[in-house]
Amino acid sequence: MRPSGTEPGDFVEFDYDLMEAERRQRIRDVLHRVRPALEQEVGRALEVSNDGNDLVLVSDGEIRFRAALAPDGRVIVTDLRSGDHL
Repeated sequence: MRPSGTEPGDFVEFDYDLMEAERRQRIRDVLHRVRPALEQEVGRALEVSNDGNDLVLVSDGEIRFRAALAPDGRVIVTDLRSGDHL
C-alpha cells in the first residue's frame, strides 16, 4: 500500500477499519469456497461464523476450524481437533 499525491512531510492516514474489513472478507470468501470440500472430508455440515475477531467453521456448535490470513496473503485454516495446518 502506497500513498499517492503526497509531498515529503505530509501526514498520511490509512483507514485501518477498512483494511480489517477487507481482510475479513477475503478470509470469508475462501472459507465459503473450501467449505464443501471440508464438509466432505469431516463428514459433517460446517457453518462459517465469527469467534471474536476470528473467522471459524463450526460443526454441531463446536469450533472445528480457525482461519487466519498469513503475511504473504495466504489463508491458513487450522483443524483444531488435530492441530495440523491444512
